[in-house]
Order: sequence, then C-alpha cells, then structure tokens
Amino acid sequence: MGRKPNLAAREKILKEAEHVLHLKGFNAASMDEIAKACGMTKANLFHHYGAKADLALAVLDFKIAEFHSRRVEPLCAEAAPEKAVTAMFEQAAKFFGGNGCKAGCFVGNIALEMSDLSEAFRERVGRFFAAWAAGMASCLERAKAAGYFRAELDSKATAEALVALYEGSIMLSKCQRDAQIFKRVGPVARSILEQYKVVERRKTKMGPKTPCGC
Repeated sequence: MGRKPNLAAREKILKEAEHVLHLKGFNAASMDEIAKACGMTKANLFHHYGAKADLALAVLDFKIAEFHSRRVEPLCAEAAPEKAVTAMFEQAAKFFGGNGCKAGCFVGNIALEMSDLSEAFRERVGRFFAAWAAGMASCLERAKAAGYFRAELDSKATAEALVALYEGSIMLSKCQRDAQIFKRVGPVARSILEQYKVVERRKTKMGPKTPCGC
C-alpha cells in the first residue's frame, strides 16, 4: 500500500502557492519560488504535484472548497442584502487601499490570464464565479419570498451584475491604484437592489438576522 498523503503539508503548499501565484501570475511564477516559500526542495514539491499546472488547479479547487465552507452567503451576512453590498465595497476599499491596490483578485487574475489558454483553468474559475453568484441569487430569492423585494427582481441577473461590478472595481483599482473606485461604485451597486425594495410591506416571518431568514 502507498503512503497516505500528508494533508497538512499539502494545505501549506496550497496556501503558499496561492500567495506566489497571486503576486506573480501563473506564467511568471516558478516551482523554485513556490518550493522556497514552502520551505522545501523543488523535488519534494514535485512529489506532491507533478507540474505547475496541477498545483495551480489544486489551488483553485482549494479556494472553491474554502468558499463553499462558509456558513453565511455574502448577501446574508448583514441585516439586509443592500447593506451587505455596501459593506462588501467598503471592506474592499479598506483592504485594497491598505496594500496600495496591488495584486488584485487571485481568481480574477487567473481567469484573465488563463481562460483562453486552458479549458481546465477556464472551467475552474467559471465554477468559482458561478457558485458565488448562485449564493447571492439564492439569498435574493429568499428575500423576495419574505416580501423584502418585489417579485420582478431578477435574482440571477442581479447577482451576476454585483459580482461583475465588484470584480471590475478590483481590476480598475489595480490599474489606476485608486481604492476610491470602490466607494464610487459601491453606491451604484447598492442602488440596483434599492430600486426593488418593498417600501410598505406587512410583517413577514423572517429570521432574526436577515430578511431572507438566514
């Protein structure tokens, strides 16, 4: 029987590889740099992952699994979805402003660099963004069912628009080194939801924390 994989070592590799790939991009990063960041030899790194592409895809799978493990969907973390949108952009302004608007979004960077070069990469990043949008859409649907938003709100299209505005803001802030972009775009993103709010509504059986009962 073969040896069981060292899960702790692999998790460390994935975290360090994400850091290197995030800063340098897939093509510019080398296995030597990743091995050094992990505190191991390149031969040992190749023992765990036979090629840089295999490692990068494993990092993407790690990020996707991490996303699915979150107990609260992005728009269900606040008292109302539109407030969560505001918090999302405000937190991004603080985070990216703190690092000089460098590096950008790891998954977004890989999407731009590799989607037209590798179907495996395109599928992985597509799955990540689809899961993110689907989580938002599900929250919006529950809010509609609770009477918080009007029925004509297109939850899927709205969720995709919010993801696009957020990721687009990251790209613009990175190119222009301007974290204020998040503060300008955030209110626009929030207004997408505000226009569908039910102003006068009867009391509904909503959860204690959010309008969708989460």
